[in-house]
Amino acid sequence: MSPAEGERRAAATWEALFRTQVVLLRRLQDDPIWDEVSLREYDVLFVLVSSGGALRLRELTQEILLVQSSVSRLVERMEARGLVTRSVPADDARGTLVTVTDEGRRLQREVGARHVEAMGRYVGGALDDDEQRELRRLLDRLRLAQRDIPPIER
Repeated sequence: MSPAEGERRAAATWEALFRTQVVLLRRLQDDPIWDEVSLREYDVLFVLVSSGGALRLRELTQEILLVQSSVSRLVERMEARGLVTRSVPADDARGTLVTVTDEGRRLQREVGARHVEAMGRYVGGALDDDEQRELRRLLDRLRLAQRDIPPIER
C-alpha cells in the first residue's frame, strides 16, 4: 500500500466516523428528551458531574465541543436557571470555577436516563454487544493515540 492509499483510507475512515456522528446527533436532537435542558446544556452538566462537580471554565471548554466565548454565554444562561454557579477560585483571581448545583445534578440524572435509553435504541439497535465493545476499543485507541502523533508543521 502506498502512502497516498493509506492517507485516502484514513480520510475515508474519518469521513465515515464523522458522518455517523452527525446522523446520530441529529436523531438525538430530535428526541423529546430535551424538554428541560438542551443537548449542549446536558453536555455541560454531564462533564461537571463526571468531573466531581466543578471545573475551571477553561477546563470545561476543553471537554465540550464549543468555543470558549460560547461556553461562557451558555454557563451564564445555566447559572440564571440555577443549574450551575460561577465563582472565582481562591488560587486564581482571573479564573472562573463552574460548579453544578443540586438542581443541575437532578436534571442531569433524569435526562441522562432518557439519553441512555435513546442510545440503547440508536446504537444498541444497530450493533450487538461484541461490535459495541470492539468499536469502543478502536475509538479509545484512536483518541489516546493523538497524544503521541505530532501536529503537522507549517
